[in-house]
Amino acid sequence: MEYVSLKKIHYTQPDKEDITYLQRFNSEFSRHFGIDIKQYNHKKAYPAFMCYTEVMMLLQEKINQKYEKFLYIINSVPPVVLQQFSLMCIVDEVQSTNDIEGVKSTRREIAKILNEASSTSSRMGSVVHKYQNLLTKDDIPFSTCQDIRNFYDSFAHDEVVKEVPTNRLDGNIFRRDSVDVTSATGKAIHRGLYPESKIIDTMAQALSILHNEDIPALVRISIYHYLFAYIHPFYDGNGRTDRFITAYYLAKHFHPLIALRLSVTIKRYRKKYYSLFEEADSELNRADLTPFIEGFMAMFLASFEDTIRLLTRKREQLKRYEKKLNDIYYGDELTENIYYILLQAALFYGQGVTIQGLMSVTEKSRVTIQKRIDAIPDHHLIKTKIQNKYYYKLNLIILKTEEA
Repeated sequence: MEYVSLKKIHYTQPDKEDITYLQRFNSEFSRHFGIDIKQYNHKKAYPAFMCYTEVMMLLQEKINQKYEKFLYIINSVPPVVLQQFSLMCIVDEVQSTNDIEGVKSTRREIAKILNEASSTSSRMGSVVHKYQNLLTKDDIPFSTCQDIRNFYDSFAHDEVVKEVPTNRLDGNIFRRDSVDVTSATGKAIHRGLYPESKIIDTMAQALSILHNEDIPALVRISIYHYLFAYIHPFYDGNGRTDRFITAYYLAKHFHPLIALRLSVTIKRYRKKYYSLFEEADSELNRADLTPFIEGFMAMFLASFEDTIRLLTRKREQLKRYEKKLNDIYYGDELTENIYYILLQAALFYGQGVTIQGLMSVTEKSRVTIQKRIDAIPDHHLIKTKIQNKYYYKLNLIILKTEEA
């Protein structure tokens, strides 16, 4: 049964608006959060609440089914394939979150940072490597307001300040002054909470919701995603920080690869994504977060489906090309393995793999790997040089030629 938002009821059934609100707010299936929501430039605030719905249950069921399918697929492909697929997903995710924020970047620039395993000093370096760390499920504390600030300092603060020096944080933990969120035309559409004491108090409440295990995981992750954006604790970089925190908890509760497709999905459904916030903020919605939760859980499901679809397509593509490799003479078992890795690099990551990468996967010495690479016909390889490093991948044209 569709859960119609109070905002829509206001326009379609105004005579039922008040009674519907009271029924929902006082329902035994509602949960209250003790945080007031007020639309920008409006006077009235309402206490935030939600109702558990059949739609949420069905979305959770579908997500669980998709996750089982996803686990089956990743268990059917070699670890090296997952490694290459993971690198591709990181590049896609960072590019997507940058596009959403209007931060200019290229896939090649992101891939270059990704290959500099220890560098965080370059532009976007900290962002790229934070996403990379999702793969290893590194623990990041997000329990207190100070934890949020500490993460922001390591994730986005320096880059934000480089772009606009006046965006440097100036409060005890967060910002001291007010800040507005503007539309593409420059019109103010939301004002973050103010003063800082209110930011701190409300963020603490939001964090307690995020960690409340009496609330289903995807529901509380969705609520926190909305509340973080509503609070808007920083002058800039709120969106990318909010999306990373959401990805972090998706990685904790599911597989990291699922988390590495979130911004890709949000970018694809950007109009719907922003409309969810707009509706939740509206005074006519009376702080009912149910439609936002349902809409955001639907995006989680879309992210699961996108990951499964992409990984399945790449797996089938790999199988087809692998068969064609059998028609090419490539020497001993090690050279055969190198060919297979170079094929994966061409299909998944695109940029290629270094000698060091080949050494790591094959557990062979540099001399041994270099000898095999040198023996491969030139027209079988695509070799590129980036920052004094050579990257190798298979020239897929040779396989298409064999097919013809």
